Amino acid sequence: MMSARRVAVLFFGLPRALKFTIGSIRQSIYAANQCDGFSFCTFASLNLVQRLHNPRTGEVDVGLDPADAYLLDAQHYALVPQDDACISAPLAAAQRRGDAYDDGWSSTRNLLQQLTSLQRAWSLCSAGAHGRFDFFLFVRPDLQYLDDFPLAKLAAAFRGEGSIALPGWQRHGGFNDRFALADPAAARCYAERLALVPEYCEREPLHAERLLAYALAKGDCQVCALPVRAQRIRAQGNVVAETFSGWRHNLPRKPQRFSFDPKGRPFFRRHFFI
Repeated sequence: MMSARRVAVLFFGLPRALKFTIGSIRQSIYAANQCDGFSFCTFASLNLVQRLHNPRTGEVDVGLDPADAYLLDAQHYALVPQDDACISAPLAAAQRRGDAYDDGWSSTRNLLQQLTSLQRAWSLCSAGAHGRFDFFLFVRPDLQYLDDFPLAKLAAAFRGEGSIALPGWQRHGGFNDRFALADPAAARCYAERLALVPEYCEREPLHAERLLAYALAKGDCQVCALPVRAQRIRAQGNVVAETFSGWRHNLPRKPQRFSFDPKGRPFFRRHFFI
């Protein structure tokens, strides 16, 4: 009898809306795949803030309960108070190039904090005591997932080392970085891209989706579509209107390597995908 394929589920970012999103996480990941021969080991590396103040998102001085993180019922936790001191070096590298988001470095700081929690999650699950994993599922806890993760279908489509499945919507000239399923080689490229920030910023201003494309290209990864939609949920429970235009067709169904066009946008074969 074939043993269950082991999946490491890595939660990263802020646990700001878990009481609104936990139902979709349980259904879309665990319940949807319970009969498909997968076993899960869950890691939650989350940044904690007592009060969230982000006027751009409408979250003005919102109190957050750190205990919400435990709704994930993860097997391993790394809950760390968010502190700008830990991002000082990559932030300085980004500030030498320019603010891609033109919002006083607020979005850049948020991106670097998220990448820090992602790096911490990777270090946590890479510890030898946890054994070998066949796949790595990277998940933001502040998203409401609208579709089930088809893990068996994606696993069957993966071919060769360095395969990763990503959402096809809102690519913004690179690849959507909100969640992913990857094999071990591609997972390392996805999770460790914080280290590439200084190198990337020698080329252009720091940009989330384009940084991901750069990291995957550097790792010679193959990309395919992860056919799952998700909505961002703010701390007060507000749902962000998302655009899913072309989400089923913007990425290949099976993993393919990609190149960059003259404007630095990734493309596959003869077709451009923006």
